[in-house]
Amino acid sequence: MNKKFLIFIVGFLVLVFLLELSAPSMFVWDPTFSHHDRQPFGCAVFDSLMKKSVPAGYEVTRKTLSQLERDGYGKKPHAFLIQSIDFNPSPTDLRALDRLLKTGNKVFIATSSITPDSLYPDLQLTISGQYGFSPMQVKASIENQEIPYDTLVWCRQSPYQNKKYSIYSAMSGNKVDVDKPAKYDILVKNRQTDDYTDRVDSYWVPRVVRIQRGKGELFFSCEPLLLTNYGILDEQANGLVFRLMSQFRGLPIVRTEAYTPQAEINEETPLRFWLQNEPLRWAIYLTLGGLLLFCMFYARRRQRVIPVVEEPKNRSIEFVKLIGTLYYQKHINHDLLQKKYAYFTETLRRLMMVDVEDTETRKDDVAQIALRAGMPEAEVRMILDRVDRYLKADEYINDAALRKAIDGMDKIINNLLM
Repeated sequence: MNKKFLIFIVGFLVLVFLLELSAPSMFVWDPTFSHHDRQPFGCAVFDSLMKKSVPAGYEVTRKTLSQLERDGYGKKPHAFLIQSIDFNPSPTDLRALDRLLKTGNKVFIATSSITPDSLYPDLQLTISGQYGFSPMQVKASIENQEIPYDTLVWCRQSPYQNKKYSIYSAMSGNKVDVDKPAKYDILVKNRQTDDYTDRVDSYWVPRVVRIQRGKGELFFSCEPLLLTNYGILDEQANGLVFRLMSQFRGLPIVRTEAYTPQAEINEETPLRFWLQNEPLRWAIYLTLGGLLLFCMFYARRRQRVIPVVEEPKNRSIEFVKLIGTLYYQKHINHDLLQKKYAYFTETLRRLMMVDVEDTETRKDDVAQIALRAGMPEAEVRMILDRVDRYLKADEYINDAALRKAIDGMDKIINNLLM
């Protein structure tokens, strides 16, 4: 293989990989709230900062409220953080939520939409917020000389004073509407205006509310996009995020992803991780392209001399001669006659289906062999009797007697094969 070409391909792949790695990555503005997502509306950075900022402990799980309660999280007071685009809990989750609140836990639900009367009969709650963020909307507001920000006001609450926070209108929610007689506290509010034909009216709408339920507290927010990487890194919004997290007052925080848009997606495989990152994705593409070029230019069949393979020699005859010579030199005539007789009887079984070793049918077998071989019956019987007498006798068989017995058996076989 050409080494220069291989070095060129490897160097080219490394250069392209470094260029792709140094290139600025494109932002994806889809809200996922995923622990592994480093995009603006993921929660990788958010979880990292919360884990370092919460002394009592911070963890991320994919379990639902009912599963968390079943695992014993409700026995000791915890704070549960839920982020969702459309929050629709199951009846099982609602029962678990009610038990968690009664035992003194705190639950913070940040969602863009919730079905009215989906929690409790006495709590008529409606939430409307943003389902996503569009940078083009912010750009259009600036070009039209409109104010692209909403001003969120943190209501006075010890130890905090009133404070205003500016966030983009394209990512902020609308309102959290709680019908009376439910009692609630407004933590964050915003002034909205209604345009009429001859006048402009402004009024305050709640964005984050707190409701006392049993021994616990239930928080609702229409700002789920704030509790993300973007919100924790934005200098104008991260103060508001930390004030919201301070409502848990030293409790260990458990953030669940069971209700996020990614809840139904399987765990990411290593290949999915590579394909989701553009530099790694291009590295895979270029590697496959380089392998394809390699196969095209260097994977063809190489010409080489085919060695001549000699046909294996048949050594059977030599082996038989060797064994025969051994028997002859040692004069093991009795054993040699026994092996020859075993071969003789097997040949008769194969050719005529007779067994001369069976004494009960010996007379009929001799007659049949004599008829097939064209020999006198007395001669065939004499040959067989001679062999039987030699084999049964323990005395030494001389060479002449051995030859005579073997010649008789060969005569019968040769006549049968003619």
